[in-house]
Amino acid sequence: MSARQTVLNLGLSTALILSSSLGLSPLVSAQSPRPELRIGSTGTMVQELQTTLRLLGYYSGETTGTYDEATVIAVYQFQKAAQIPQTGVMDRTTWETLFPISAANLPVAEEQAPTPTASSPATTQNETPATPAQEATDAEATPSSSTNQTATSTDPDTLPLLKEGMEGDSVKLLQTRLKALGYYTGRIDGIFGPNTRIAVIAAQTALKLDGDGIVGAQTWRKLLN
Repeated sequence: MSARQTVLNLGLSTALILSSSLGLSPLVSAQSPRPELRIGSTGTMVQELQTTLRLLGYYSGETTGTYDEATVIAVYQFQKAAQIPQTGVMDRTTWETLFPISAANLPVAEEQAPTPTASSPATTQNETPATPAQEATDAEATPSSSTNQTATSTDPDTLPLLKEGMEGDSVKLLQTRLKALGYYTGRIDGIFGPNTRIAVIAAQTALKLDGDGIVGAQTWRKLLN
């Protein structure tokens, strides 16, 4: 069974569990319209999302009803496992994957709670980084072939394009800005690893940019303003 099919099956079971606990029919739970959620969103829909991601093993935080950085990371990890666009935003495609319509055709009584199989959303520097997108949608220049970048200016138009795997002073500048804005909690080590990429995606999502994890001119402008 593929990883995507496993996630879909878990989504079916989770939809049934939640609908049962909330006193709703599976049809209502699966077909209820859900708004797009992103960092900063609040309310009962965010609580439902956090509860569901916790059941699936992607979220380990408190059910606060606030779409914070931990929720962005959990959504991103779910999207990655489901092999759908990884934006950290709870859009229509992600909702339909998390709560498939076909769940309405399955009897509640015969379903058992799923055993979480996904890894924790927390990442470490030892993990193998995912292959970055081939092109940055907000890039205005081609990155240097060297992975060691040196920040010589804070002008967004002259700073280099950065992506996972790069190192140097420009990465330190990026990490410093992300930490100051509350998106990054790691060390300022000048290494663009998985944790830095997740922080970039969270920042891009909050700033209404394409959350591709690649820092081009548009992302630099938003971070430095």
